[in-house]
Amino acid sequence: MARRVAVVTGSTRGIGRAILERLAADHDCVVHGRRDAAAADEVAKVLADAGAESIVALADLADPDELDELTDAVLDRFGHVDTLVANAASTAFRPLTDLAGRHSRLTFATVVDSLVELVHRCAPTMGPGGRILTIGGLDARFAQSGHGLLGGAKAALEALTRSWAVELGPRGVTANTIVPGPVLTDSLETYLGGREDVRALLVDNTPVGRLCTPSDIAEVAAFLVSPAAAMISGQVVTVDGGISAQGGPWGAMRDLW
Repeated sequence: MARRVAVVTGSTRGIGRAILERLAADHDCVVHGRRDAAAADEVAKVLADAGAESIVALADLADPDELDELTDAVLDRFGHVDTLVANAASTAFRPLTDLAGRHSRLTFATVVDSLVELVHRCAPTMGPGGRILTIGGLDARFAQSGHGLLGGAKAALEALTRSWAVELGPRGVTANTIVPGPVLTDSLETYLGGREDVRALLVDNTPVGRLCTPSDIAEVAAFLVSPAAAMISGQVVTVDGGISAQGGPWGAMRDLW
């Protein structure tokens, strides 16, 4: 079976890296990061050991010129994209009232605008079986401390994904969103800032008794981009161990902050 081509933004660490490494079984891969060439090269070596061909494409997604260079590099090397996973995000974890327009422009340029352009460039190269997968967030549903701006951008991802599912469905291309709960990544550690009381609150409110790992998200992603998920499109799939089933501890977290 011919190998497919996967682009995963923000794939030098955390969820993005876990997804790319999981997809290496049947995809050749594009490793994307903003500036950390050493981390990107490390991921590329892991992919090579797994039998995947890969290229490293560093780009600031908020910079239209760099985004064009990334897309050109992908299409020049592979000629098409089968799987596009939008994972990269950037924001300032502060109350909305402390943020200005420049913060909003950076967050939405990184999360939303770049994806619209990537789909514009990549979707025409997708044949039947093409997959668009966006990584959303519970902050799109619940007010979380410091997450107001990112939550707005993630909510936009869900809306865009539904429209792509409708527009591209007749060509056999699906679009879905994964909404992770709190995931054990460097980003979560930065957000927690060493607050073990907040970490304990998150675990205590997760019915399965632990937080998600990047591999938990990667396994669901691998299924959604597989042929087995051909009839799943326009959906938001929550992977959070049940934390949102009972509303989550977001109010209590605000009190703790």
